[in-house]
Amino acid sequence: MYRFLIVSIIYSCLISYNCIAQNTALTHKVQVDTEFFIPIERTNLYTRVMGNPEKPIIITLHGGPGAFNVDHEFYRDVFENDYLMVYFDQRGCGKSDEFRDKTMLTTDQFVKDLDEVVNYIKAKYPNKKINLLGSSWGGMYGFLYLIKHQEKINSFICNSGSANIQHNTLALIKHEKQLANTLLKATDDPIKVERYVEILKKLDTIEKSGFDKTFFADMNTIRYEFPKDLGFDVYWAQPEKKARIEALLKDPDFYTRNKYTPELLEKVMERFEYVNEVFHGQRSYNNLNILNELSSIKTPTLVIQGEFDYAIGVESGKMIYKALENVAEQDKELVYIKNASHNLPSEEPEQLYASLKAFFKKNN
Repeated sequence: MYRFLIVSIIYSCLISYNCIAQNTALTHKVQVDTEFFIPIERTNLYTRVMGNPEKPIIITLHGGPGAFNVDHEFYRDVFENDYLMVYFDQRGCGKSDEFRDKTMLTTDQFVKDLDEVVNYIKAKYPNKKINLLGSSWGGMYGFLYLIKHQEKINSFICNSGSANIQHNTLALIKHEKQLANTLLKATDDPIKVERYVEILKKLDTIEKSGFDKTFFADMNTIRYEFPKDLGFDVYWAQPEKKARIEALLKDPDFYTRNKYTPELLEKVMERFEYVNEVFHGQRSYNNLNILNELSSIKTPTLVIQGEFDYAIGVESGKMIYKALENVAEQDKELVYIKNASHNLPSEEPEQLYASLKAFFKKNN
């Protein structure tokens, strides 16, 4: 199930690029395209820097935890003319060194890692503003970093991110209970009745579990199994747009642009599953709530999400925006994109990119 999720995220990028390319004059010429590894504690992080070396820096934070960075695929014609883009794979992820020590696959360690990345990039490309752009888990990751080191960051975009992982799960359970109860009242089919009752019992059990070491399996159940019976998709408001994914998997240009091979993609997807399961085996991660700590942040911030994003909860953006109480009103923005869920680049790319570009232009 997770394999399909990460593939869908990658190829939503491809879909969005195709949509944007139809409306963009392809006059873009990459001034910089360089790869290197950033040495951090006990490992090395793969990094690719692309774009305009004369412009401010944007460091992108990929999702997961455990996914990998192919953000060049959909930011190349959005940002690379006007910014120097830094795409890196987090600890144990993507093309970074394999890392399986569970004691260092934690949010605290990842914040330390990101600080090493920021310091390295600042030294390599001095006298430039550094901005962060985090998507999904990358949104939470960015906030965790700002709480510790906001003085190093010029502005931040949280795209489909969260600041309360416990809320994400409780909100999804609540939504599924509502759907199951509605469907239960509307049917006399004994098979369906039995299934809805079973779902409701399991949801109660998960809700009371404390989201401990068994939560990785429970998460798969509520995000992938139950939605099929309840008639919705956690990650997509427009599920018909998933149809092109399998075709795009066969696109050789994707591998060329992102310097991957099908074999390497399979390998990094296995790493994704490992790292993600490690994080979701930690009660502290599954219940992580940093909303109260966001009051320490003063960095200009854009919070953006789809109106039907059940992966983070439809109220997540509003909660974050309210919690950013010490960011000046003129420096914070909240955008909900209509008819979209967690895969904004593929569902509503034009709305997404317009908001991202306007925010970074305003703050750089």
